[in-house]
Amino acid sequence: MKHNPERRISFPDGVRWGELILPAKDETRSKNHEGLKVMAICSWTLGILAFETLKLSERRLPGKLNIVGLVTDDPTDKDAKISKKRRIWRYYDSEEQEEYERGVIESALTFGVPCYTGDVKCEFFRDLLKKWNPDLIVVCGFGQLIDQPIIDYPEYGIYNVHPADLLHHHGAGPQPWEDLVARKAETTRVTIHKVSTKIDSGDIVGQSSLINVRLKNNEFTDNVRLIGEKTLLPVDHMVAELVCRIIRRKNEGLEGAVDKIDFEKLFSQEFKNKLMEPIDPATRGVILPLPAEDIKFTV
Repeated sequence: MKHNPERRISFPDGVRWGELILPAKDETRSKNHEGLKVMAICSWTLGILAFETLKLSERRLPGKLNIVGLVTDDPTDKDAKISKKRRIWRYYDSEEQEEYERGVIESALTFGVPCYTGDVKCEFFRDLLKKWNPDLIVVCGFGQLIDQPIIDYPEYGIYNVHPADLLHHHGAGPQPWEDLVARKAETTRVTIHKVSTKIDSGDIVGQSSLINVRLKNNEFTDNVRLIGEKTLLPVDHMVAELVCRIIRRKNEGLEGAVDKIDFEKLFSQEFKNKLMEPIDPATRGVILPLPAEDIKFTV
């Protein structure tokens, strides 16, 4: 509200926690309202990067993509049921948690996108979902279980971006990086899968190339924050390709979700080599990552 006093914030009746925050009129003037309607459900750095990629997609593909809403965690809300003590938030103090939460909300509002920070299994959110009416939902770094009414809603599916090698049964759940530490793993992958009512168990759509999670000289690290930030690298390319595939399906008159994407074919050998470079501790501290400028949008 300090950034723009014309914004509107409300605490909906019947909601156990959370707020609905609407952008100011001057923030919505340049907003695109045409094309594939996308809702983002995301938080933390992975979620911010996914959302920033959706914004870039809307700018690069005018009239073909329309971000209709953002749902995010508020780790500073004491009433929020978002598994905070089991997730990445436990590695950040309250000021850092607030910085992340404000970062993603500010990113949305300045782009003319309304934000909701509360319970998604309630009548208020059911009505909000109908109002936003998304064709596609992208999930990344969210602390609530998503139930069947949300899963069934978007015509073109709901997909989760998870930083673990789910194809080989590694890292499902809220601690994918702790799994890498426990196994003293050398590599991992980012997986995009369809959302189901059981956490990280939906059909796998595709995976990134291998990502090195060791330091120089193959030294092991148990620094979860450092490992987590390394897994950011392929997220923007993968989200962009997912969106482009769905737009193509819509343009071709096809219905339903996309089943398979060979994400590895998107990556040049140079980029694959980059993924396999050792972790550089100097990169720690990413708050608001931006998608790479060389992302290709083919629809």
